[in-house]
Amino acid sequence: MDIRTGFGYDIHRLKEGSFLLLAGEKVPSPLTEVAHSDGDILLHALSQSLLSALGLEDIGTYFPDSQEKTKGMNSIDILNFALTKLKENHYLISNIVVDIVLEKPKLSPYKEQLKKAISRLIDLPNDRIAVHANTSEKVGPVGEGKAIEVYCQTLIYKN
Repeated sequence: MDIRTGFGYDIHRLKEGSFLLLAGEKVPSPLTEVAHSDGDILLHALSQSLLSALGLEDIGTYFPDSQEKTKGMNSIDILNFALTKLKENHYLISNIVVDIVLEKPKLSPYKEQLKKAISRLIDLPNDRIAVHANTSEKVGPVGEGKAIEVYCQTLIYKN
């Protein structure tokens, strides 16, 4: 059986705002992501993870932040690109682990909502998705409230 793991990571600066965009969901927050696209860092890390499992290039290769056509781009389109590559190569997703690192706001109350959103977007049962919310214990740019990080690991297998 052909089984592969993928890893994705992204970091975005934060600025004053009214929500964080995570898995297509608007999570209330006094801060928002600074990004060339719509800033959905969770979908960026997830897409990166899927592409890496396939041995493909990173999302910046396919959707460079230096091009006007990607400005404000909906990150669901980036995810759909990765899912299309998965399908073209005859792979299915076994499971996903997402780890969001953010000092404030606390994301614990939103973990189930984010899990359901990911489930809907990729048509994968909830019990195959884990969403974790962590802080960086006030260390570094995330701990200082200046950034948000997301790590994602996926397991895929040949159909």
